[in-house]
Amino acid sequence: MYQITTDESVQRQIDRLPTEALAPFAELRMLLELKPWSGDALNGNNPDGPVRTFAFGQGLGLATYLILEDQRRVDLLQVIWLG
Repeated sequence: MYQITTDESVQRQIDRLPTEALAPFAELRMLLELKPWSGDALNGNNPDGPVRTFAFGQGLGLATYLILEDQRRVDLLQVIWLG
């Protein structure tokens, strides 16, 4: 299992998610705890790179994150909601 971490900036983004985004975001967090590599590589030229993105909430939300495999940690870098 991976530990999910956020900094103050990302936590503010999460705190501002609308009500309809909360359940999909919670599902995303659970997925990242178990299978963070299932997201898409941010850089298509580096498909095995640790910076990944994952769409959630029927594509209305997007999370960008960094996988620190040696620490079994996922750092959320950005969470946006377009809905």
